[in-house]
Amino acid sequence: VIHSQVVARGNPPRLLDSSEVQLSYLATTDPSGSINSTSQNLAGSVNKTNFWSTNPNTGNSFVFDLFGDDPEPDEGLMFEQNMPGILNPYSANDPQPFNHYNEAKKWFSAEGIPILPIDDSGQLNAYPLMRVTAQASSSEDSLASLDVVLPVASEADCQNCHAAGEIAAPTDSEIPFELPDDINDANSVLQAAKQNILLLHDAEHATNLVASKPVLCASCHYSAALDLNGSGPSGSQLNQDSMSEVMHRHHGELTDENSGEPIFPSDGTLQETCYQCHPGKVTQCLRGAMGGAGIECADCHGSMLAVGREERSPWLDEPRCESCHTGDATSHLGSSIRLSQAWSDDIDTATPRIASNKRFAENDNTLYRNSLGHGGVACEGCHGSTHAIWPNANPQANDNLASIQLQGHAGTVSDCATCHTSLPLTLSGPHGMHNVNSRGWNLNHEDFYEADPNSCRSCHGTNLQGTVLSQTAADRTYLRDDDGERTISLAKGTAVSCTLCHEYPEEDD
Repeated sequence: VIHSQVVARGNPPRLLDSSEVQLSYLATTDPSGSINSTSQNLAGSVNKTNFWSTNPNTGNSFVFDLFGDDPEPDEGLMFEQNMPGILNPYSANDPQPFNHYNEAKKWFSAEGIPILPIDDSGQLNAYPLMRVTAQASSSEDSLASLDVVLPVASEADCQNCHAAGEIAAPTDSEIPFELPDDINDANSVLQAAKQNILLLHDAEHATNLVASKPVLCASCHYSAALDLNGSGPSGSQLNQDSMSEVMHRHHGELTDENSGEPIFPSDGTLQETCYQCHPGKVTQCLRGAMGGAGIECADCHGSMLAVGREERSPWLDEPRCESCHTGDATSHLGSSIRLSQAWSDDIDTATPRIASNKRFAENDNTLYRNSLGHGGVACEGCHGSTHAIWPNANPQANDNLASIQLQGHAGTVSDCATCHTSLPLTLSGPHGMHNVNSRGWNLNHEDFYEADPNSCRSCHGTNLQGTVLSQTAADRTYLRDDDGERTISLAKGTAVSCTLCHEYPEEDD
C-alpha cells in the first residue's frame, strides 16, 4: 500500500488534489543495484511465485482457489493495482496510476500492489523501491518524484516448531507428519512444516484441510490485513475467532509438557517470541528509530497473550504515539520526556497509556498511519511508516532515501524549507515547533523568549540546557552574532541549549 500527498511549495504551501495532479509509480533501482518491476517468473532463471500458476488438482489458478478471483499475472486483487512490468515482464517498467484519491485525507492511494521480496535478479530484497511521480492534470508535465520503499517479506519460521521431529511434530506421534523432500533445502523444509500444520489442525479440530490445498487460513479466521475494503468478517469467519486471536492466544498459552514453562515466554527475547513467526531475524521488520533505540515489539504491544485477547480488535487496537511520547519537557508522564514502554499495567494486558498532554498524540480515535498533522500533512509524511520511523540506523537503508531526497538528510522531515519557500518567525510549526535551520530564527528568537519563556522550556528544558526534543536533526552551523563573524558548529544529535551561543537569559522578577 502506498499513500501519497502532493505538496506545492509556497508561502503558504498547499496540498494538491486529484483535479490538479495525477500520481503514478514505477520500479526504480536502489543503491545496491536491486530493482523489482514484476512478480512473474523468468523461465529457467528467476522463480518468484506460483500465485498465478495453475493448480493441477483443480485446473484453476492458485489465486482463484485461495481468493475466488482470477487476476492476470502482476495484477493485484480488489483494486487492480499492477506491477510496472505487467505488459512485458523483465523488459517493461511502465508507470502505474494510483487508483484512488481520499478527499478527506487528501492523499492518493495505491492499495494491494502484488509485489514479492525477490527482485528481478532473483535476489532477496524486502525493501524494494518504487518511484512515485506527480504529473499536472492539465499538461501531464512531471512536477515532482520521490523514491519510497514498498516493504514486503515472506520470511516465516514455522519449521522451528512444525518440522518433523520438532516440538509440534514429534516423530512418535500418531499423526503422520511429513518429512521434507530435501532436508538441506530451506524451502522444502518450510513447505513440509506447513503441511504438518494442516495435519495438526485436522487432528485437533476434525477438519480435512490437508486434502483442500491450497488453504487460506483467513478464509475461516478473519484477518483485517487482507480486508482492504474494510468490510469485516463474513461467511464462515463469523463463527470463528480472528486470525490474530487464534495465533497469538494459542501460541501464548502453550507450555512445555515436561517443564510446564511457556514455550513463548512473555519476557522472552524477540528471537524467542515474535520473530518465531514475524519477519525479523533476516528481514528486520522493526527497523526504524524505535528499533534503533532498543525498543522491542512487547514494549509497544505487550506479550502474545495481550495481542491475542478476545476483546482486542486486531489492527485497530494499537499503542499510540502518546503512549510513550507523553508530552514535553515541562509537562509529561513518568520520569523522562520519552518513555520506553507504551503500557504501565501487566505485559499480558498491555493497555496503551493515554497522555493528557496531546503535543505528540495522533488524531482522536485514529491510528498513527491514518492521522494528519501540521497543515493537513499525514503524520507518516514527516515521520515515516509505523515500523520504519525515520531515521533507520543503517545509513545505507532504502528507508532513508525519501527523507534524504526531501530535505537533504535522513530523519524526521523537520526542515521548514522542504515545503515553505518563505516563513515568518513562528511557534506554529509541527507540535508547536519554531522555524528550523533558519538564520532569521537564529538571530531573532529572543523576543519569543521574553514573551513566553515556557514556550522555549517545553523543548529546551526547564533549565534551558537542552533535551532530546532540542537535538539537531543534522550537522548545523549557527551564527552567534548579527554580523556573522562568530559561528558555532554542532554535530547531529546535539541538544541545543541557550549557553552554547550566549549567556543564560535573564528573567524579570
